[in-house]
Amino acid sequence: MSDRPRWTRKRIRLQPEAYAQAGAVCSVTIAVEGRRPRFADAAAAAAAIQVLKQHASRTGVLVYAYCIMPDHVHLLLGPSETCDLVQFVGQFKNLAQRAIWRQGVRGRIWQLSFWDRFLRSDEDLRQAVEYVLHNPVVAGLVEHWRDYPFAGSLVFAVRE
Repeated sequence: MSDRPRWTRKRIRLQPEAYAQAGAVCSVTIAVEGRRPRFADAAAAAAAIQVLKQHASRTGVLVYAYCIMPDHVHLLLGPSETCDLVQFVGQFKNLAQRAIWRQGVRGRIWQLSFWDRFLRSDEDLRQAVEYVLHNPVVAGLVEHWRDYPFAGSLVFAVRE
């Protein structure tokens, strides 16, 4: 037996139970393949939001905040009793890609995986929602997040 260290690939996901835990809130970032600005096209961004709304309604997953940026998507999610967050994100990516293909776009839309970070118990959900909603302002796309048509919440009344 060799005394060389055995290298293994680092797991990028937590244990599956973490993504199904009631009350958990997870910040998810999904990048567009090659960071191409696929969602600079308003029809593609609107299609992604429509898919997100329908899929959240079907699964019961809580979408505390969303923001469809030109080359990535931010989601702030809570699992439902029947759908964990890894399953939800994978299905959303698949459904959104199909919707965008129906508009005539060709090729892969998404990078293979996504980034996630769970909010700790001492973090404020409201601040996390504001962070997601303010991404277009930070990117210089609008002066006020309410002027950006592709950000919102499916849980909170944030457009008021």
